[in-house]
Amino acid sequence: MDKIERIIDLKEEESFIDSYVSLRNRYCELLLTKPVSVVEAREWVKSSYIEARGIVEDSILLGVVILYLNRKGEIAIFARNRNQGIGSKLLKIIERVANERKVKNVWAWVLFDNQSARRTFQKNGYTMEGQSSKLYAGEDKKGVIFRKEIHRD
Repeated sequence: MDKIERIIDLKEEESFIDSYVSLRNRYCELLLTKPVSVVEAREWVKSSYIEARGIVEDSILLGVVILYLNRKGEIAIFARNRNQGIGSKLLKIIERVANERKVKNVWAWVLFDNQSARRTFQKNGYTMEGQSSKLYAGEDKKGVIFRKEIHRD
């Protein structure tokens, strides 16, 4: 029997917040962020400046994509397992959301060494705009910016 995947909105299905926090905190080094708590996430997800979607299969959160409306369309994606197509599915989901919200383009900053994420963005039509660095834990981390036009007036 085929497993059924469904798309969730974390604002509407808060029962997945615990799973989201666990998954997100696994990616702190790649996101260049500190871990968050479930309490923080429950408040954050209510914000009007974010859209958060996930893919669920048999009550298991496979991945999440975030659109930051207050950061000119910045997105972040993370999947439970890499190289299984979840990242591509998440990008398509958030591109639809961005288009509905009339966001002109979306972009992501990806660690230079994160080859899996870089391949996912390139495979899905994102253009590499250049490189930049961010300071994290006292280290200069090099990254690549990917961008894709979403909405045209």
